[in-house]
Amino acid sequence: MLSDYKVSRCTRRCAQLERALEPGEWYFSVVSEGDEEGALVRHDYSAEAWQGPPEGTLGWWKCRMPEAGAKKLTLAPDGVLVDLLRQTGEGTDPALRYLLALLLMRRRLIKPVDSPAGPPARSGSPATAGGLEVEVIADGSTIALEPCRIHPDQLPRLREQLSELLYCEAD
Repeated sequence: MLSDYKVSRCTRRCAQLERALEPGEWYFSVVSEGDEEGALVRHDYSAEAWQGPPEGTLGWWKCRMPEAGAKKLTLAPDGVLVDLLRQTGEGTDPALRYLLALLLMRRRLIKPVDSPAGPPARSGSPATAGGLEVEVIADGSTIALEPCRIHPDQLPRLREQLSELLYCEAD
């Protein structure tokens, strides 16, 4: 499972230019296989040095160095996140709700409901027809999710909405 892999924190240095990454500067992180034991290696590149992911890259992403003195954001507690998924529904963007559910699955707070026959149960009710039903691992309750299709044009808006919902300033 993806969450079983250990990836180091940002090095705060550009691997190609061998200089410190400045506050507010955009950079790219790359993860690749390291040694024979399967350890993962991370390298960070400034935007000016970025020429695309190097050969053998397993994954890469774009980030921004935090501003000096900026308040740190922290993810809401697990129980709050599960309650947020329960409380969202009518009037909430199905794509936003679905992405929240994926985050909770990755954190192993919910899981898809499996029928004895195998894949997630599909009843004729509007709540589950073509959608997904998930189980809250802590209490066994279930939550129905509407089917949705996420278009790449929606991603910036959804990313911002998720950040507003999930993070708060740390003390």
